[in-house]
Amino acid sequence: MAGIYIHIPYCAKKCIYCDFYSIGARNAPWKDYVSALLRELHMRIGELRGEKVTTIYIGGGTPSLMPQADFRRLAAALRDVAPEVEEFTVEVNPDDVSAALVDLYKECGISRVSMGVQSFDDAELKMVRRRHTSAQALEAYALLRGIGNVSIDLIFGLPGQTPESWERTLARAIALRPEHISAYSLMWEEGTPLALMRRQGRLSELPEGWSLAMYSALTEALEKAGYVHYEISNYSLPGRESRHNSSYWGGTPYLGLGAGAHSYDGQCQRRSNPCDAAAFIHHYSDSNPGPFFITEELSREEIREEYVMTRLRTAAGIDVEEYSRLFGREALGQLLASAEPHLRRGHLSESGTHIRLSREAVMMLDSVTVDLL
Repeated sequence: MAGIYIHIPYCAKKCIYCDFYSIGARNAPWKDYVSALLRELHMRIGELRGEKVTTIYIGGGTPSLMPQADFRRLAAALRDVAPEVEEFTVEVNPDDVSAALVDLYKECGISRVSMGVQSFDDAELKMVRRRHTSAQALEAYALLRGIGNVSIDLIFGLPGQTPESWERTLARAIALRPEHISAYSLMWEEGTPLALMRRQGRLSELPEGWSLAMYSALTEALEKAGYVHYEISNYSLPGRESRHNSSYWGGTPYLGLGAGAHSYDGQCQRRSNPCDAAAFIHHYSDSNPGPFFITEELSREEIREEYVMTRLRTAAGIDVEEYSRLFGREALGQLLASAEPHLRRGHLSESGTHIRLSREAVMMLDSVTVDLL
């Protein structure tokens, strides 16, 4: 089992909090970029060593900006190499969604759509320079129901947001009843306009404790509405978890294509493509291109650390029997000794053969992880 991720770097407008690789979509060379993607796909598909590709995810950037002819060409090539794909996701912005776009996605075999809503409060959306309004998000959602599996993204901790406005956003999201909701705490990443505005005193973070209160309200409301909290930032109706993203947390191999994309062989090797779309296109226009990626060989210790970090994010937690099998009984003993203080304080809990992060300690994930490592 394996996955394919495609990175589309073009955006009409960059949100002030975003630190993902993206560039302006004006005069974007879509045809050339897709041609480079297809060349990379056929050159590198062998890296998956014959594993059946069960999930495909087209992210960005803003994939919903891609012209229809180019999207058809990309989707057809992906289906050729993954005829048994079980989950085929594309990310969209609400103001790009139309009946024609939904028809295109259905024609191309898209089975799941992830829409970046972030908030149902127009003032909050404007503050972080989102292109859409709350009304556009609702209209887009109604159209996307034709796909049959919709995920929406939300953000808490936005400038100007209050616990009351967050609860209104949650109520609106729950009323829509999407199959999946991803909700993230706003990160003030260095190098983003958001961080610069904070340094300049133009924006400030919310009062201490508000983000934790918002997270608690989120989890309580969604679980009451029947959503399963299967990963620290992800909730789904039963059986509608994101299979592609779950593979990242479970150590499944995946092939990342496009400028800025990352790959993992499921064992000890990671590969990353440089964040340069022009160089990516130029590289794959060559008659005999070599590798465009940078390879990182993970040590046994780095693999162990990644195991702890990714598993603690999930509801399943760390399987101590699997951990012992992978890293040895001595490593397990060290892990259990490090976990003991957190078990006593209620930051971690034990259930059968698993150690999990407690709901109360979610905002302490980083510090708990460091202690276990």
